[in-house]
Parts: sequence; C-alpha cells; structure tokens
Amino acid sequence: MNASLFSRTAPTAAATMAADDHRALRAEPVDLAQQLDLAFRFVAQHVVSLPDPYACCVLFFTVAAEALPVSSFSIRRVTLHAAWREGATRVRQWAWAHNASGVELRIDWACGIQPVTPQQSQLRTADPTRTWALADDELEYTELLTALGKNTSRNLAEVQSLCDPVPVTTHARWQLLLEGVYIDQQGELTALPRPRLSPSHLRHGPAGPMLYRATQQLLAQHQSDDGSWPEAGTLLDHLGITYALLLAHKNTQMESLKDDAGTRACHRAIAYLIEQMRRWSLHDYASEMLHAMSLIVLVRYTEQFPGAIASSTVSNLITLLSQQLGGVSPALPGDTPPWGGLSLEALRQRQQQSAPDELLPSQGSNRSYDGKWLHASWPQLRLIADDGGRPSPAAQPWTAVAVMECALRQGQPQFMSDGIQAQFKANMQTLFRACYQRIVWPEVALFQASNHRKQAAFFSPRSSNALVSDCRIASQLLITINAAMHFASA
Repeated sequence: MNASLFSRTAPTAAATMAADDHRALRAEPVDLAQQLDLAFRFVAQHVVSLPDPYACCVLFFTVAAEALPVSSFSIRRVTLHAAWREGATRVRQWAWAHNASGVELRIDWACGIQPVTPQQSQLRTADPTRTWALADDELEYTELLTALGKNTSRNLAEVQSLCDPVPVTTHARWQLLLEGVYIDQQGELTALPRPRLSPSHLRHGPAGPMLYRATQQLLAQHQSDDGSWPEAGTLLDHLGITYALLLAHKNTQMESLKDDAGTRACHRAIAYLIEQMRRWSLHDYASEMLHAMSLIVLVRYTEQFPGAIASSTVSNLITLLSQQLGGVSPALPGDTPPWGGLSLEALRQRQQQSAPDELLPSQGSNRSYDGKWLHASWPQLRLIADDGGRPSPAAQPWTAVAVMECALRQGQPQFMSDGIQAQFKANMQTLFRACYQRIVWPEVALFQASNHRKQAAFFSPRSSNALVSDCRIASQLLITINAAMHFASA
C-alpha cells in the first residue's frame, strides 16, 4: 500500500467563499436545527468517502456552549447520511440534556489516510489550527487530536485527546487527515483548515475584529478596580497595556462591536495613570521614554474620546509633557527608538485633526535614520512573538509601541538603502507569521475550558497548549502583530 492515500486536498478558495457568503447573510442568532441544517449542506458538498479498502464516512462532532465543557465524539458509517443522522441526533441530545439554547458546533471529516509506521513515533505539525485523528487498523476506534502550538512535535501518547481514545491495547496504525467546518451561534460558517492569511487580509478581514475583541475582553476582565493590572509591575507596563487596550478599543469601535466594559476599562486606566503621574515630578528623574509613552497614551486616548481634551487635567498634562520633551535635545541616530520625536509627532498629527491653529512647530526630525533603530528592534519583537516577552538585558521594554507609532505617523520611514528596507520588510513578514501561529481562532478556542474560550486572543509562546492570560504578554503580542501587519503589507 502507498505511504499515503489522499482522497482530496484542503478546502478550496470556493469553499471558503461559500462560508463567507453564509457569514455575510446572517447576523442574528440561529437555533440548533438551523445550525445543523447549514452545516449539513456545507459538509455534503465537500465530504467524500475514503479510498479503498476504507471506503466509509468518518465524522467528528464537537459541540460546546457557554459555561459547559466541550463534548466531542466520532461516527463511522458507510454513507454520509447515516453518519450525519446519528451524529446530529447525539448533538441534539447533548443540547437537550444541558438545556443549552445556543451552541458552537464543529464538524470534521476524514479526507485522507496515511499509515503511522513504527519509525513515526511522533506527529509533527507547523499549524496549530490543524486537526487530525488516529485510528486502529479497522477504523473501529478513532481519536480526535489537535496540536495547539507552533512547530509542535510530541509523542503520540502525549498529544491532547479530544474524544474517546484508541484503546491502549490497540496499536494506532493510521493517521486520518481532516477537513472541517465551524459554525457559531449566528450561523456563520468557517471552512477548516483556514487558508493562510496575508497581513492585509488579517487587517481588513473578519479575523481582525476577533483578535481585538478577545484582547479587549481579557484586559477589561483582569483590570483592578483602581484601573491598574496585577501584571503591570511598573508604570511603563501600565502604559504599554493601556496602549494595547486603546488599540483594541479603537478597532472594535470601527467594526461596530461596541463594548461598554472596554470603554470603562479605558477610562479607568487613564484615571490610574493620571493619579500615578501626580505622584512623580515631571521635572525630575523621569526618563524620556516614560515621558514619551505617557504623552503617546494620552494623545491616543483623546483621539478616541475627544471630549477628554476638555478636561483641564488631561490637557495640562499633555501640555506639560510636550514642553518637557520639546526641551530635550534630539538624540543622535542610534539603535534605540527616538521616543521624544515619536511622541511629539503623534501630538502634532492629533493637533492637525482637531486644532490646526495650535499646531506644534515641527522639529524637523531626520527620518533617514529610522532604518537603524527599526532594524535593531527586530530581535526584541521576535522575542515577544516566540518567547512571551522575556526581556533581553540590553533591550528596551515596549519596543513594539515605538514601532507601531512609526507605522501610524505620516509618511514612510526612510532607510539608508533599498536592500536594508527589503530586509526589514522580510523580517516583519517573518514576525507576522510567528504571531499568526499564536492566534486563538474560534474553532480552536472551542476545545478550551469554558471560562477561557473568549478571554484570550493568543496561545502562550512558552507553552504550546496554554492560553495567554497575562495582560502584559497579551498586550505585547497584540501591538507586535499590529506593527507587523502595517510594515509587512506596506
């Protein structure tokens, strides 16, 4: 027998477009019967029987509801209709037993089969969203598996099991390659596995709002009553997390995903910042980076909440910070971000929008040196994407904020040569792919504990199957992937 027997390839662009059509047509919640009907129509168009001698239909049903644990089971029958009839009945029974009015549903089917030889003691995948299964020689026992991490390589016995396992007395001889469909409570369909997205697709497509919404929920729910976060050990950390919260809030508002809890979290974070700023002198000891990040955060806050500039406290702090930073001699071009220049330019752009008569005089910053510090920021950004932001002894914290501000300002950064510019863009595309591997897609979050399903946007870089619940790391990842999106698609 051949080493692999594939019955079809991954979902085509047409399949993804078909799912997108359903997404565009539906906005209101649908009931379980409608979900099952929509899912069956999609599955019937794409499922095929396995090749001989395993000509049968193997379906995996995964169902979950809020505050309930996930349930997953497999059905093997000769025909699709027979497998679907039994699987749909069990899903209805589960919903009835748990009195679940709305569910999330995922159906995977075997589209190919290949042997697991004794030499293949490990399964490898570079895509954490990919799902596969193990089966015995007769396909009587099947076990749904998923790898939740980047470049995961685990012993078969250690891969997370999501349904009835293949008995330990049975040698798992076959690996089933799966395709699938995920359907949420609004009846929106997503073909699985997802096609790899480009930075521009993630920025403008439906995946972006999910990313911002999950991060905003995490930051809002973990915020203390005084507006701080337990993970913010310094005021710089508080500023960085607040910057990420404002970034997430801005993008959810743009997508009409209004979240009052997110708005309240923004106001509380700024109130805490103001209180802390009253305790340290703006004239003594504070670093340029602390002054600059404070100014950047206040400027971005007034962008989203224009009424805040009417507050004398906010406007006076912005004026005082800009005066302090304006009196500092511009740093010589180097490997560190020009924090003062970035913050003053952010303020100048804001004034252009709201009060052109009060425009700050331009300092005439020389952007020909942008390439040097941007290129130097690459190792720290990659460390955030790959290792959860463990600080390097020589690295500045929250470098991603400076890179993001550079992406937001008017005009493109200038590099000393076209080669350096091309290398930087290639680095940012690599960074985007590293962050992309960390994203918790809804169909993968389905497999998580019920209290974590919608509270995390990323998997932990340090662990292949743990969600990021640390607000500091989640903020760094969100800012980093946003900066990577801007520069990689430029």
